[in-house]
Amino acid sequence: MKLFYNISSVHPWNDTRIYFRQAFSFGETGMYKVKHIAIESNLFPDHIPANIEVELLPKKSRKGRMLNWTALYRKIKKDKPEVIQFHDPELLILMSIIRRIPRYHPVIVYDMHENVPKVLRRKKIPGIALSMYRHLEKRLLRACSGVVFAEMTYKEDYQFLTCPTTDVYNYPKIPEMKENKGKEDVFTFIYLGSISDIRGGETMLILAKRLVELKKVFHMKIIGTGREGYIEKLKTFILDNGLEDYISLEGVMAFDKAFESIRKAHAGMAFLVPDPNFMGGKTTKCFEYMAAGIPFMVSDFLIQDVLDKWRCGVSADVGNMDDMVQKAVYLLESPAMAANMGERGKAAYRQEYNWENEEEKLLSLFDELNSCS
Repeated sequence: MKLFYNISSVHPWNDTRIYFRQAFSFGETGMYKVKHIAIESNLFPDHIPANIEVELLPKKSRKGRMLNWTALYRKIKKDKPEVIQFHDPELLILMSIIRRIPRYHPVIVYDMHENVPKVLRRKKIPGIALSMYRHLEKRLLRACSGVVFAEMTYKEDYQFLTCPTTDVYNYPKIPEMKENKGKEDVFTFIYLGSISDIRGGETMLILAKRLVELKKVFHMKIIGTGREGYIEKLKTFILDNGLEDYISLEGVMAFDKAFESIRKAHAGMAFLVPDPNFMGGKTTKCFEYMAAGIPFMVSDFLIQDVLDKWRCGVSADVGNMDDMVQKAVYLLESPAMAANMGERGKAAYRQEYNWENEEEKLLSLFDELNSCS
């Protein structure tokens, strides 16, 4: 059984993609002893599956993360895992250093969660600095045996790679549950995920305010968390506009409980802003809504291919609140149509947009790399 290091110096240990999807998949093969090393969170690891060990790193400030890099280097040098998968661009430097350890030749795979050059362009980094980063990144990527892209669009900027690559989308892995016909008494819009301005936090509240002004009967449930100051800002908006009876900020919730809330809701929401890193992306939460059998409203630059093929939701221009209100009212006032959309989404999830399909691609890449090592 090969020792497999699954590491992050940024993500919490219980990140859905890196722990519940990938670490579980590798552990279940029986080929790997997975050592999952990531950042501590407000939840403590329990019910850890066989073949997986979880080790927590302290949460550090951006400047303090180098201490975690040092800790990771020492662990890797001591244990010499045969396989390393890492999830943060900042660890590219560490992997380049690992390659210099004498008589040690691990398989190293970069699971790319974001297109860093596009993120930097959004932040208006000067062109010369961006060019320097691209040059450095290109050199550091030579340390990688393979690269996994979390979005299809990422590879457009990485066509120079000569190592094996694959796209592995963060589709849901939902255990089969008994059919639940129960729905909330009032038409409920729901959101599950990180809460921030770039992910539509304030947009959801403004939409609710407009629906109240139209005297629509509904509830909006928002599950997740964000920066404390931002959440306080949203709470103030809710109070100032008398929306307490219409919007509930649920905070962090275990996924099984959150998924049950999604199943009982009537429509999901995913209002990402048109950020370069998001353009053309496949936002995970929409596939969770599909797995739960509910339709969704989504930004009009996301998963349009899925909507065209399966007609399981509606898209809206997040920069045009009138358009968003129109689409929300359409779902509110067409419950039978919305339910049919939800059923089509569930069928799409079962046939195409599930983790089992992505797991097969991921494991195939590692099988290929291990056979060459």
